[in-house]
Amino acid sequence: MSHSASGTGRSTLASSATQGSTKGSGRPLARVFLRASGISALVCWAVLLVWASFGTGASSGSSGVYMIIGTVGSVLLVAVVIATAATHAGLRTIIVALLTAVFAAAAGWIVYSSMPEAGPGQFITHRAGVAALAYVFGVVGGGLLALSEFVVEGYAGGRAPAPKQLRRKVAVLATAIIVILAAALAPAMQRWAELANQDVLVGDAAATGSATDPGLDGLADLAGEGRFTDTPYGLLRTDHPADPTPQAVTMLDPATGAATWYHRRWNWLASQPPVLSQAQDLVALTGPRADNNGDFQTRVLSARDGSVVGTADFDGSPGVLLALADDRLLFTKDRSETFSVYDFGGGLAWEAALPDGCEGTAAQLAAGRALVLADCMPAPDRSVARDLVLAFDLDDGTAAWHQEIDRSAVVLPESFLVTEDTIVIDSRIEHRVTDGPFSARRFEHQLIAYSIADGVEHFRVPDQVFGSTNSSACGGTLYLSQPTVADASGVAAGGEAKAQAPASERRTVQIIECYSAKDREGSWLGAMAYDADTGERLYRKAVRLGFTPLDPEVARGWATVLPDNRAMLAADLSLDQNRPDCRLYEVAEGRASEVEFATERDDGTSIPANWCHDAQLSPVGTGAAVSYVDEDGTRGIVVVE
Repeated sequence: MSHSASGTGRSTLASSATQGSTKGSGRPLARVFLRASGISALVCWAVLLVWASFGTGASSGSSGVYMIIGTVGSVLLVAVVIATAATHAGLRTIIVALLTAVFAAAAGWIVYSSMPEAGPGQFITHRAGVAALAYVFGVVGGGLLALSEFVVEGYAGGRAPAPKQLRRKVAVLATAIIVILAAALAPAMQRWAELANQDVLVGDAAATGSATDPGLDGLADLAGEGRFTDTPYGLLRTDHPADPTPQAVTMLDPATGAATWYHRRWNWLASQPPVLSQAQDLVALTGPRADNNGDFQTRVLSARDGSVVGTADFDGSPGVLLALADDRLLFTKDRSETFSVYDFGGGLAWEAALPDGCEGTAAQLAAGRALVLADCMPAPDRSVARDLVLAFDLDDGTAAWHQEIDRSAVVLPESFLVTEDTIVIDSRIEHRVTDGPFSARRFEHQLIAYSIADGVEHFRVPDQVFGSTNSSACGGTLYLSQPTVADASGVAAGGEAKAQAPASERRTVQIIECYSAKDREGSWLGAMAYDADTGERLYRKAVRLGFTPLDPEVARGWATVLPDNRAMLAADLSLDQNRPDCRLYEVAEGRASEVEFATERDDGTSIPANWCHDAQLSPVGTGAAVSYVDEDGTRGIVVVE
């Protein structure tokens, strides 16, 4: 009987001990979870810092030196904390873990507070963003590790550990949670850095000025003397056109000077000016990240409202962007005989090769074709240099057709015009009239139009000559009165629609060129207009000039052609640049008349007397915009009807 009682008692005690062990395993498992999470977070701290310092492709600099010092110190500190936790449970681990959390918090605050405000030459690097995240993991890891030492039950000898298998599963779960968080938050911090550097505003007149308060967009200090890009929706200004130039542009409403939208990413550089599509409804900004040249992007925006249509990522520079269209980007490598077409996601659609010795100088995408103007050097099958026009199928890159330009002629990129179904070029020949350092020359123009579909020649107008000149800047530029027939109704600041100039039923191409006057001192600025469908010459007219421009950009800026076929011309009648006599003219139906140009803007700001010296004329709204350089080095705008 005693045996039976004794046996029953032992069985009851064993059962009670087992139940007590199971019930008391909650805190030990919590301790395992917190300890594993804390150590994992500390390891992630060290790994993220190492990646931020050495794996993000950031450029060197003082901040990089401090980051490396902090990385080395953090890695050593993490090693000390883990070693202490493994060998000295209790008070020592608590003290070391708390000191580590305090150190990580201080270091993280230093990194965060040193991040600059977005602006020209100021941006938050991906490295700084990831480093701030890394120190957050340091704070969390130190805190969890210290907290784990408080999650105990009874004295050390009386603690009932959880089963080993269960402890392993909990530790693996805790580690996995922390690692997944680190893997997810690291790219999120890079995205945050991008957004922090991004400055986008669409149609907010209250922040940029209103129609009743004309003027620039309140950020005129970001502007420079750089010329605008003409679009049907306004004038696209490159902000802060310094070296390097950030990807920062503003679309200005010429009538008010206010910004209709602006798109700025200060941590991305512009490797070239903005590029417009043939329909002029898309604009592309392309270039590398400021702190990592290996990270290259092309960002496609809607010209109407500045919204992002697509972002193409590249590993290194894909070359020079020549043209874009719906979901297609055409790049050519510098001095390369090949060009590549990508989609808006950065995927390579196809590549094609130009003939040997040829380099693409201009291109356009229209009517299902990739159209390329190529400058070709002498080659085994080509005895002299000459220009070619080539067409490729836009879907697969198959060669469609090509045309050779007269071997003695050149086609400038700005005189390579593309409509919806036709290419119009100015095949220009330069004739030397006299020799010497100030030799005279005469430019002979030949207008040629090709069908985009099959390369068939629509018309050819040879032997078009203005006169002799001593300035190579007076080579003439080809203008199209209606570059696109797409709806170009823009949105002005405040949201109201902007009226556009009524397009004429007849589309014209016009050559505008300056040349020397034979009957007096000074020069002429002449325009010859042709029917864009037939090549029929409509008229020739010239206005008086004083001195002849010496810069091709100035000569091109002095003229534009409106959708109603009027040509607007700027001129300086004086022969002394220190005593300017700037005038504005209109040529309509072969008749020239002077257009009144105000001496001051609506807000009372004076317009410089030499406004025409660096003027840029652009077709906008129902008239023309005249931009000029102010005394403070920025561009002002005046609209004339």
